[in-house]
Amino acid sequence: MSTTFLLESNNPKLTMHPRRTFFKKILGVGTTLSLTQFANQALAQDVDHSIQQLTQLDTDIAMEQEDLWKRIKQAYRSSPNLLDLNNGGVSPQAIRVQEAEVNYLHLANEAPSFYMWRVFNKTRERTRYRLALLGKCDPACLALTRNTTESINTILAGIDWKAGDEVILSTKDYSSALVAWRQISQRYGVKLRWITPTPPMEDNKLIEKLYLEQINKNTRFIHITQVTNWSGQIIPSKVIRKICDHARSKNIFTLVDGAHSFGLLDFGIEDLGCDAFATSLHKWICAPFGFGLLYLRKDKIADIWPYKPAINARKDDIRKFEHTGTFDIHREQAIGQAIDFHESIGTKLKGERLRFLKDYWCKKAQKEVKGFRLHTSLKASYSCGIALFSIEGIQSSKVIAFLTREKSIHCTGSRIDELDGIRISPHVFTTQQDLDFLIRSLVELTE
Repeated sequence: MSTTFLLESNNPKLTMHPRRTFFKKILGVGTTLSLTQFANQALAQDVDHSIQQLTQLDTDIAMEQEDLWKRIKQAYRSSPNLLDLNNGGVSPQAIRVQEAEVNYLHLANEAPSFYMWRVFNKTRERTRYRLALLGKCDPACLALTRNTTESINTILAGIDWKAGDEVILSTKDYSSALVAWRQISQRYGVKLRWITPTPPMEDNKLIEKLYLEQINKNTRFIHITQVTNWSGQIIPSKVIRKICDHARSKNIFTLVDGAHSFGLLDFGIEDLGCDAFATSLHKWICAPFGFGLLYLRKDKIADIWPYKPAINARKDDIRKFEHTGTFDIHREQAIGQAIDFHESIGTKLKGERLRFLKDYWCKKAQKEVKGFRLHTSLKASYSCGIALFSIEGIQSSKVIAFLTREKSIHCTGSRIDELDGIRISPHVFTTQQDLDFLIRSLVELTE
């Protein structure tokens, strides 16, 4: 699909690109291409022009331009019959990313070993460089993985643990990470020291204290989740930096789980001060499913064993963590198209749009839905697009069942510690009308 921006006015605040222009693009063309190709081309141009207008508006104005965000939905194959409000789990890929993936697959099958090992694997360095630009970090410290879980497990499995080592982590960390930590504890005799935060947390000093007060002479590792998948709780970058700086002064390794922050919050990985950072690219970068990245400080690379055996396992080359044998490398090629589309919107605009949508429906629900309880902050420093709620007197499983079966609204539940809630995570193209439907559905349930 074309990514050319069609500019029709020098004043984006006045130019709303009326829908009739879209149909002119389809009908007012030559005869060298099929109608389908013309339609696809016009759709892509309409999407790109809408993004161009949004990015030229002031952020607070851009957030409310529902017509432009609706047109961006044309870039995706979204269901007209199902309202997907669980985009925090896995985000959809833009159509152009899906098509690139298929095209690379077809090309690879013309001569698999040639394209896989002599062509495609050479492009990884370009992908690594572009991801480093997004993460504002050294590309020599980035390894491509399959997801956040694999990135975390690479670090956990690569450390020479000894009995009595202690790890500080939270009961609100991601479930797969907790499974890994419990196995490390059972296998090596490592002690897990838990913090039990209650969201929403809106006090930097309190958050910092929760971690630092657990440190003792046996502490070897601190695990920090930047955006909690359960509730959308954000630990601000400056708080993470203070924790990591203090840990480094005591030779304590720090890892940040950035599964829900990368591509959504505007920060630099190296500015966090952590030793390792793990994330998934199929969340807010909207890359092909099953890709993530691992950041490891340059002076730590040699110390960590590769998750899978590799030549020169103790050297400081980040590529040693990418030794996996034959895999679906054609899909990796489409990460570049995902980055292109993500950059056309931008991390800041994407994050602010999602925060706007979360604030919109949460504030409305607080006024209109009986028994509504919000477990996510409405302050910008402590939350973005994900929100967790519950309804007094109604089990969350029953709320989810009602929304799914009766209203065709897809969402997910979060049950951990004292929390039993429903998580809502819209996408940028989710509209206020969509969220009004969610509110009406909850009102119906609670009447």
